[in-house]
Amino acid sequence: RQAGRGGGRRPPRRTGRPRRRWLRRSILLLLLFPAVLLVFAGVVLFFYFFNSIPLPESIGSRPTEILDSTGREFATLQPEYQREDIALDALPPHVTQAVLAAEDANFYTHRGVSLPGIFRAALSNVVRGEISQGGSTISQQYVKTVTADDERTALRKVREAALAVKLEQQYSKDEILGFYLNTIYFGRGAYGIQAAARAYFGKDAAELDVGEAAMIAGIIPAPSRYDPRDNPEAAQSRYRYVLDRMVDDDLLDPVDAGRLRAMPPQTVAREAVRFNEAPFFVDLVRRELEEKLGDQLYTGLRVTTTLNMGVQSHARQAYTAAFAGIEPHGALVALDPGTGGVLALVGGKNYATDQVNLALAQRQPGSTFKPFTLAAWIEQGKSPESYFDAPAEITLPEADNGADWEVHNYEGASYEPMSLREATHRSVNTVYAQVQTEVGAQATAALASRAVGRELPAHSSLVLGTTEVSPLELAEAYNTFAAGGVHREPFTVREVRNAAGEVRYTHETTENRAFSEQVAHGVTDVLQGVVNRGTGAAAAIGRPSAGKTGTTQDYGDAWFAGYVPQLTAVVWMGNRDDRQTMAGEPTGGGLPAETWRDFMAATLEGVDVAAFPPPSMSDLIVTRASPTPTPTETATELQCAEGEVAVTATSPETTSETASEPAQVCVATTPTASASPSASPTVSASPSETASQAPSEQPEPTSSPEPSESPTGEEPEVPPPTVTASPTAAPTPAPTATETLEPTAEPTEPAGGEGIRDVIPAPGGLPGRVPGG
Repeated sequence: RQAGRGGGRRPPRRTGRPRRRWLRRSILLLLLFPAVLLVFAGVVLFFYFFNSIPLPESIGSRPTEILDSTGREFATLQPEYQREDIALDALPPHVTQAVLAAEDANFYTHRGVSLPGIFRAALSNVVRGEISQGGSTISQQYVKTVTADDERTALRKVREAALAVKLEQQYSKDEILGFYLNTIYFGRGAYGIQAAARAYFGKDAAELDVGEAAMIAGIIPAPSRYDPRDNPEAAQSRYRYVLDRMVDDDLLDPVDAGRLRAMPPQTVAREAVRFNEAPFFVDLVRRELEEKLGDQLYTGLRVTTTLNMGVQSHARQAYTAAFAGIEPHGALVALDPGTGGVLALVGGKNYATDQVNLALAQRQPGSTFKPFTLAAWIEQGKSPESYFDAPAEITLPEADNGADWEVHNYEGASYEPMSLREATHRSVNTVYAQVQTEVGAQATAALASRAVGRELPAHSSLVLGTTEVSPLELAEAYNTFAAGGVHREPFTVREVRNAAGEVRYTHETTENRAFSEQVAHGVTDVLQGVVNRGTGAAAAIGRPSAGKTGTTQDYGDAWFAGYVPQLTAVVWMGNRDDRQTMAGEPTGGGLPAETWRDFMAATLEGVDVAAFPPPSMSDLIVTRASPTPTPTETATELQCAEGEVAVTATSPETTSETASEPAQVCVATTPTASASPSASPTVSASPSETASQAPSEQPEPTSSPEPSESPTGEEPEVPPPTVTASPTAAPTPAPTATETLEPTAEPTEPAGGEGIRDVIPAPGGLPGRVPGG
C-alpha cells in the first residue's frame, strides 16, 4: 500500500542523540583523565619508594631544647619515663587486644595497607563529626613514627604505604606489632607501652588490667588531647570507644565492658618537668608542641619561644615578693601587643610541688570586665562624658531570668550624678548596670568575645564579671585594647627545627580586628584615669598606663589588668582550690595593683616612655549632660594614719560649666616611689585628668559586704577620692562633648612599633635595648 501511494519506505529521521552521546563521553573522559593520571602517578611513586628507600631504624627518644626569644637555651624537655622494650609474649593478651581493637582490627589479615580500613574510618569520622578513627594501619603508623615525618601531604601517605608494604615483606606480624608497641608515643614523654604503663598507672605493662589497657590504647591517636588529667571528658569518651570495639570484635564480654565503663581506671599525676627558670611557661610550650607535633616532641627538636628571660625574671621576682608567706595564690601573665606572644608567665608558687598552672584557671574577673561594656557604649556612638544617676542601689527591668535586676554599690555608697568616665575610675556598679541595660547584654558579650578570642554568654551580670575567664584570657582581651582593637591570639612557640636543623614549624600570627581604633583608644583614655586617680592608683608607674581593678563577691578573687603601649600584664590572686573569702579581704586595688606596678616598673626601666595614641571622640553623643551640682557641706577633718595628712582638694571630674566639689583625702607626707629614679614623669593622656600623682594607696575595706548588698560579680572596692594627691594642684576642666581630646604629652615612640619583646637582660641584670632586636 505504501508503494501504491508512490512513496516507498520513508527514510528514518535523523536525531542528535549520537552526537550528544559522544559529547557526554568526551566530557567524562576529560574529567576522569586527571584521576587516572593521579592513580598512575601514585602507583609509580609507590614502586619507586618501595625499591629505593630502605626501611628506617627504630628511634630512640632525645630531649627537646627550649630557647628564649634571643636563642638562649633555658630549659630541656626530657621524656618523663625512659623507653624500655618489652617482649610481645610478656604482655597480657588484653593489652594487645585493646590496641588492635582501637587502631587496627584487621592487622593480621592485611598486607600493610588496608583500603577497607581507610573507607571505614572516613565514614565513621563523618558520622561522628570528629576525627575518631584513622585510616592508617599499625604498620603505617610505625613507619610514620620512625621516619619522624608528620607532614599531611599525599606524597607522604604514598611513601608511608610503600614502606609499610615493604616492612610486611621483611618481618612477621608479631615482630611488627612488637616494634610498634615499643616505639609509638603515648604522651607524657613516654615512648613504648612499658614507659606508658609507668607514666599513667605507675606499674609495669605486664601488670595492666583490661580497663587500664583500654585507657592507654585510647590515648594513642592524640596523646595531648586524650590525657585523662588534661582532658578527662575526651579521655573517657575514647575509653568507652575502645571497650565498645573490643565487644564488637568478641574480645570482651558485654557485661564486663559495662562494669568497666562504670568504673574507669584512675591515672597517676604527671611528674614535674625538669627545669626551674620558667616552669609554668614551659608547661604551656609542651601543650602547644604536643598539639602541633604529637609524637615528634622528643626527637631532638630545638624550639625557639616567645619568652623574654629579662621580663620573666622581673615577673618571678614581683610574684615571689607578693605571694611568698601568704595563703592565697596568684598568677602573672605578660603579652606583647604587637604579636600576641607570651613574654612572661608565672602560674603558681612552686611547680616542683604543685603543677596546676593557675594562669589557665577559670575564675570570675569582677569589674575588670566593665571596660568591655564601656567599649560597646563607645562603639554605639556614645560618649563617656555622658552622665548617669549613681544611687546606692538600683533595680532594672528585663534581667536575663525575667525578674528585676538589683544592683548595689559597695558598702551602699551613694553618689551625685557622675559621668561614665568618673564611674569607671570609681568602679560604680549602679552606673554600669544602667549602661549595660542601654547597650544590651548581647553587645557587651559580642565585643568581649572578639577581644578574648572565644564565645562568651550574654547576660546582664556580664558587666560585673560573673563569666569566668583565665588570667591568660584576660591578658589576651586587654592586649586587644593595647593593640588598638586588633585581637592577636597568644602563643609561646615561634619556630621549631629538627635535629638536622630543618624548620618543622613556624608560627603565623592570627589576628582579627575586634573593634575600631576609636573604640580602643577611647577606652584606653578612660582607663588611664583608673591608674592616675581611681581604684588602681597603687599601680601608677610614672608613665602613661591604663588598667582596671577587679574584686569578686566576698573577696574570692582580686585582679589588676593593665597595659602600656609596649606591654600588657594581668595579675590575679585568690585561693587555689576554692572561691572562699581570702584572708585580709584584699581588693584588686591592693596587692594585685602593687604587684603589677613592681613588675612593670622593673621591666620598663630604661625603656623609652611612650604615650598612647590620642583618642578621637569629638563625634560621640553625650546622652545626658552634666547636671547642676547642689551645694554640699564641707567635710569634717579626716583621721589619717601616721605619716599622712588630710588635704582638701578639688575634683577634676567636672565639666567646664560646673564648679569643683571640695573633698578631703589622706596623703602621704613622703611620696611613694613607684618607679626607678630614671623613670620619666607621669604623662597625662586625658585632658579631663591632671598630671598630678594620685595617692599611692587606696583605703582597704574594714568589713565584708553583706550578701544582700553585694550580688555576685559586683565590685567590692572602696570608691577612691576623685581628687589629685597634690594639695597645690589646680583642677583641669574636662572637655565638652564637642572638643577633640588630645594628649598632654607627645609620645617618644609610636605605639605598636619596637616593643618590649626587644628588651633583654643587660650587664648587671637590668634590662636594656638591643638595636634592631
